[in-house]
Amino acid sequence: MKKFIVSISMLASLSVGGIASAANAPVNIAYPIHNSTVKNYFHSNFTTTCSGGMYSVKWYLDGTLIGNGSFYDVASVQFAQKLPAGWHTLLVVSSCGQDTVKFLVQ
Repeated sequence: MKKFIVSISMLASLSVGGIASAANAPVNIAYPIHNSTVKNYFHSNFTTTCSGGMYSVKWYLDGTLIGNGSFYDVASVQFAQKLPAGWHTLLVVSSCGQDTVKFLVQ
């Protein structure tokens, strides 16, 4: 029984460790979710984390720069945008990484 309990706790710690490392990606777009459907006034939320120093971040909608900034270690950005119906792409590029999502506006 002790071996079984140890095995379960090791599996639990491994799965939590996997989740934690995914959350520490250099750029993480939390919303919109990739391939999701949103309303034409959609909200976006992303973070970027680079270790020790001054960095920059830029975000693009459908290839057009819509925002940028400088940050030290961590930046968390939220914004709202009105978009026409159809498929769109959000790209976030920071000094230490990038992330992109595609989503459908109804």
